[in-house]
Amino acid sequence: MKRILALVLSLAMLLAFSACGSGILEEPTSAESEPVYALQSGDNIHTIALVSDTQKYGEKTYNELFDALVADKDTYGIEYVVHTGDIIQEGGDLDAKWQVAKAAISKLDGVIPYGVLAGNHDQNVNSDAPFEAFSKYFGDETYKDCEYFAGSYADCQAHAQLITIGSTDFIFVYLCSDPDVDCMKFAGEMFAKYSDRVGVLCTHKYLEDDFELSETGEFLSGIVKANENVKLVLCGHESAAGYVDLKLDDGRVVPQIMADYQDASNEGSIMYLQIDEDAGTLTGISYSPITKSYDGYRDCDTDQFQIKLPW
Repeated sequence: MKRILALVLSLAMLLAFSACGSGILEEPTSAESEPVYALQSGDNIHTIALVSDTQKYGEKTYNELFDALVADKDTYGIEYVVHTGDIIQEGGDLDAKWQVAKAAISKLDGVIPYGVLAGNHDQNVNSDAPFEAFSKYFGDETYKDCEYFAGSYADCQAHAQLITIGSTDFIFVYLCSDPDVDCMKFAGEMFAKYSDRVGVLCTHKYLEDDFELSETGEFLSGIVKANENVKLVLCGHESAAGYVDLKLDDGRVVPQIMADYQDASNEGSIMYLQIDEDAGTLTGISYSPITKSYDGYRDCDTDQFQIKLPW
């Protein structure tokens, strides 16, 4: 009954958001005729590492990935790390799994700013407190010493971070998978409060594997429409990597990027989003810092792309 009520409330909120403008989804961009975009380094290259759906990782892979991100920080200008959920897979010794993930991700502490959200596998839907484990390991306490932490709702079911990358001031807002109306309200309030910053919405369920909006994405796109400073959406959940644009009546073209490599043949693949302010480009590059390979999804022609900066 609670989920039904939340869905009804979310639909009402979506309708209110949608009054601000409609959006048109474009087909995913194909990189079939484009060259491979290799990782770049240099003073004017600023990189966001987009990690998602690491629930199948064992301790070795988890540690190798985050060790590599720390080691490559200066080489590739990694200034921020986003994890869009499904940190663990339910089943087995859950506490042990959370401890492995926490230890690995905590390697970023004091080295690279980062944010983490709860995917569907990170929630115990059969519990009266579905976020209890997530909040224990990645709640407000995670960011208590971080100047970039801007606030949260319900111990990080949703939270916001103020990050400067290159010459651009951002607000990253994180929403758990299947957020309730209060989570969505928090997101809208934070984007509005920091309307002078470039907004990035980070969530879990947003796009289907064909890059159409999911049911949840339909709701959450209302937040994008309602806040003119939102210029980018980052998500995971489905086994695919690439992007699709959302065209809005206010003239914005908002790239919606999904980077979920849980079924990729290349172990440890993630999406590197490289910002070149001189060239005015945002380049998405599938790369595994573990295998040092660009294979990503070997049969995929959308997991590498280069677009104009949307801000």
